[in-house]
Amino acid sequence: MFSKTILSLIASAMLFTGSVAAAEPVRIIFETDMGNDVDDPLALDMLYKAVDRGEITLLGILSSKDTEFSPRYIDMMNTWYGYPEIPVGRVRDGVVLKRDDYARAVCESGLFPRSRRDRDYGDPVTLYRRLLAESPDSSVVVVSVGFSTNLGRLLESRGDRYSPLDGIELVKRKVKS
Repeated sequence: MFSKTILSLIASAMLFTGSVAAAEPVRIIFETDMGNDVDDPLALDMLYKAVDRGEITLLGILSSKDTEFSPRYIDMMNTWYGYPEIPVGRVRDGVVLKRDDYARAVCESGLFPRSRRDRDYGDPVTLYRRLLAESPDSSVVVVSVGFSTNLGRLLESRGDRYSPLDGIELVKRKVKS
């Protein structure tokens, strides 16, 4: 079931925006609760392959699961796929699950390198605001496959050094779908 849901979300976002045939890649922010099941790494794998084909630009990946292993695992995937420059956000005081089954095991295995240190993972709301402010109007697609903590906090945010707009206005202006 998860793969159909994830495939539908990503395919719908790409088709809705016309990215498959468009010259300009679709700008995507991926929001994920990476860590306890396989749907998120498979969705991220599909996104990396769309980046490889020039269909999308993956602006950032934001963890909505409050654990140290979620952003570490995302960083390992970024590094493995050759995209260590994609920024990673780590939620604080968010949803905590007792299960980090595979992410923890992979992170603690020492088999895969990371490109960032734990302190390098940005605050998701700050990262959202920067990525959106830097993007053209109505150009960003947000793909969310997890908790909506970061999205909720973005909508509640006030203007900052990246944009004078509050979160709702920034989303209205910059997010296409």
